[in-house]
Amino acid sequence: MKNRKLVYKSKDSSKQHISYDSLVFSNIVEPFVSFENLLLLYYANTYHRKCITIKSRLLSQIAKTNLDKFLPSGMTPKEFLYAFVMESEIYGNSFIEKTPLDTLYQLPGYEARVDMQRNIYQKTWDRVIKLEGYHFRYYSPRSRFYGEPDYLATLLPIETTQKADRYNSAYLDNGAKPGFAIMFENSEPTDEQLEAFREFFADNYKGYDNTNKTIILSAKTDIGEKPAKIRLEKLSEVEDISFEKLKKVNRDEIIAAHGVPPRLIGVIHSGQLGGGNELLSQLHAFNELEIIPKIESIEAFFSKIGIELKLQKLDTTNYKDDTDIVTSLLDRNIITLDEARELLNVQKK
Repeated sequence: MKNRKLVYKSKDSSKQHISYDSLVFSNIVEPFVSFENLLLLYYANTYHRKCITIKSRLLSQIAKTNLDKFLPSGMTPKEFLYAFVMESEIYGNSFIEKTPLDTLYQLPGYEARVDMQRNIYQKTWDRVIKLEGYHFRYYSPRSRFYGEPDYLATLLPIETTQKADRYNSAYLDNGAKPGFAIMFENSEPTDEQLEAFREFFADNYKGYDNTNKTIILSAKTDIGEKPAKIRLEKLSEVEDISFEKLKKVNRDEIIAAHGVPPRLIGVIHSGQLGGGNELLSQLHAFNELEIIPKIESIEAFFSKIGIELKLQKLDTTNYKDDTDIVTSLLDRNIITLDEARELLNVQKK
């Protein structure tokens, strides 16, 4: 399997990209997108992470199961299923290790691989171990061996938003530019003044505390012919870059890729204010198009490996308005108390 870049290229191997699956030693198949990088992206963007968290909570609402019979001491079915779903949402794949005593453990996705026969392996930095277990994956048209997460088309927007944040941080820490120049006409600063300027900029040029400091320059003409003048002149416009529009566009793309209702994670648009049942309508579509199909896939997977699992679906037809929905989501620990307050406060505006 030839390894070719399809989406965008970079000299930095840490950059996100989509490739073909590739073979390595022992017939291990490397996934077409780096699991390690997908995990890094989980921590790179607030909205991306929040979408994954919300979906994981919704998809781990257990109505009935015998999963507890297969878990190690101290682990609840809820904890295991939440980890299983989160792995699926981050990587598009979830791997379960099965011990000789039929105990099940969640295998971290960034360590999991399969071979050409779809056997499961745990890959660490120094070794590869074959395991008994099970592999759940969302369908991917890109691979015969691995699944893909919902947000795969937004790798670049997530990374671009992260770059914008890093640019702002680097700008404030290391690249703050002077805002004005003090221009000397028909005269020059003395050596003592120049030395003072050098010391000042050496000690005070970098850092956000020094943004828009003043630099002093000399504009020399024929001394004595014209009166000496000093003027304050603004340099080319340099502002602290916020990338506000770029980040908003990327945010909306990320949320759309996940399919999560924007209102559910605290994002509203001015044209949507005043809609009393806005969250209810968004959540209904999200539930029907995203959550219920995934619930059916997860239940079928566990049934296939001999485990009874019935997930509790969210019936949005039982609620009259957004307040009912928020209360229900809070009661089922799908949203936190602070998130519930935020949603209800937004509606009052």
